Amino acid sequence: MARRVVMTAEPREKARLAHEAYEAVLAGEAAVASDGFVGARAEMPRRPARPEKPRLVPPKDVPSPKNSPLGAVAHVMHNVAHIELNAIDLAMDTVARFASLRGALPDQFFIDFAHVADDESRHLLWCLQRLEELGVEYGDMVAHDVLWEGAEATAEDPLARLAVVPCMQEARGLDAGPRLVERLVGHGDNRSASIIRRISDEEVGHVAVGAAWFRTVCEVLRDVDAETSGEDVAAATFRSYIRRLAPDALRGPFNVEDRARAGIDPSWFTDDVASAVPVERHTHAIDVDAARALRDRLSNVVEIEQRAAHH
Repeated sequence: MARRVVMTAEPREKARLAHEAYEAVLAGEAAVASDGFVGARAEMPRRPARPEKPRLVPPKDVPSPKNSPLGAVAHVMHNVAHIELNAIDLAMDTVARFASLRGALPDQFFIDFAHVADDESRHLLWCLQRLEELGVEYGDMVAHDVLWEGAEATAEDPLARLAVVPCMQEARGLDAGPRLVERLVGHGDNRSASIIRRISDEEVGHVAVGAAWFRTVCEVLRDVDAETSGEDVAAATFRSYIRRLAPDALRGPFNVEDRARAGIDPSWFTDDVASAVPVERHTHAIDVDAARALRDRLSNVVEIEQRAAHH
């Protein structure tokens, strides 16, 4: 199921399959990290299937809103539709690509990301419907491939995937959301603004999923005899990954309040601000045997990042 979602090119069909996959999990018809649900890890493609349009170009070649061939409002909605299409694949790829960690990571990890993919499928359909109402089709403007490049860079390291995709990429969406809503309202399009506002509200939960699992894995891997707190380890590990994989993401402006609601402490991304909103720091329970297995599988990878964080 997960592989089929990633390998489906047509956007609406991809969204439908993502929804069906999560519904099958909820109904007990599919074990979320089983071979039947995800397919064999070796079968996961390096890249997802994509429609012929939009043509993918370097980010610098994507037109600005001012120069967009679609008009300012449709430009925003097209960009968000492209983000949501990628988000479905990013979530389902996370489920499938790291299914070999089932047992070390509890099933809830995989269920959470299947749920994220389901949410993203709704978001994509909202955007596609609005584009139709505006007389535009997805693909009428070029787009970039930066989001999926983040998936390729983290294909071998689940902690890197958590850092880059939900905790960085989706957190940047929290930063941009209010600005996009304000821009759309300024153009007199309250309907589009309402769609983006609702998407942004739901993205807080997606960042929270990633932050909770990132914090959980860091806590499992932390040297319990060390003086460094679990939160300090999470912040240092996150910043090490992002400095290496996406250094521009440590530059503001940041939506500190929504990041805090999602469990992203300001110490993860800046030394200069504090949150007026209490940070919702959540973790997941992992039993002793699973924690031992997770340490065995991931400790070498994380030690490299933690050493790098101190240099």
